[in-house]
Amino acid sequence: MTTYRVLAAALSLFSGTALIAETAQAADFRVDNAVYSEGHSQPQTQGVTIFQEGLVYDFLSEPAEVIVFDKAHRRFVLLDIARRVRSQISMDDVQGVVDRVKQRLSGNPSASVKWLVDPTFDESFNPESSELTLKSPMMTYRAEILPTNPTVAAQYHEFSDWYTKFNLALNPSSRPPFPRMMLNDAIERAKGIAKEVHLTAFLSSKEAPVNVTSRHQLVAQLDSADRNRIAEAREGLRNFQSVSLRDYRQGK
Repeated sequence: MTTYRVLAAALSLFSGTALIAETAQAADFRVDNAVYSEGHSQPQTQGVTIFQEGLVYDFLSEPAEVIVFDKAHRRFVLLDIARRVRSQISMDDVQGVVDRVKQRLSGNPSASVKWLVDPTFDESFNPESSELTLKSPMMTYRAEILPTNPTVAAQYHEFSDWYTKFNLALNPSSRPPFPRMMLNDAIERAKGIAKEVHLTAFLSSKEAPVNVTSRHQLVAQLDSADRNRIAEAREGLRNFQSVSLRDYRQGK
């Protein structure tokens, strides 16, 4: 999970009631997430992503925050549990930030920056081991693919792409999302979701490569704990104070 930064401009507010009222037909499921740095047995970050009735609730344990992906209303909603405040950013604004970052970095003379904007990989997939590999001199992804229901795979792919863009929108100085989006597309072509992803990134010739592993466990049916989490998030959508995104981020 990404550490979010303040977006430069404050954005408009919203009504939480409408978010709860309108949902779309979709599969309900949960994905448990954990990210490990090389050499550490305990996860660096953990979270739970719950898909229910067309909404996606991403529960972050540290900081205590819920990100709601509301495709029907074309927005992400942010809930700060400790301060009991909420804010939002539209999908259009998210895409606008991504487009501007891509345009700005495209003019950078650095070959490594140009690659991050327009990455290329040698892609391979072993159907016997279900291992997907995207390899390049800059970074290499190795992913173990879990074949799953096409509806579930499509929902997860769409959320993953938008969530990657969302992270950039809240921290425009972070690494561009385009390599990860290429991995998302490759996972979709493999007709499943990733159980585990290992990233090796060569960020500098003077530094050792960065190795990070993320693990994802798909749970096909929601339980009472999941529904309680969703109920608490919906309470925040109804009752938390609505603030601008700038105020939301400055208060964290």
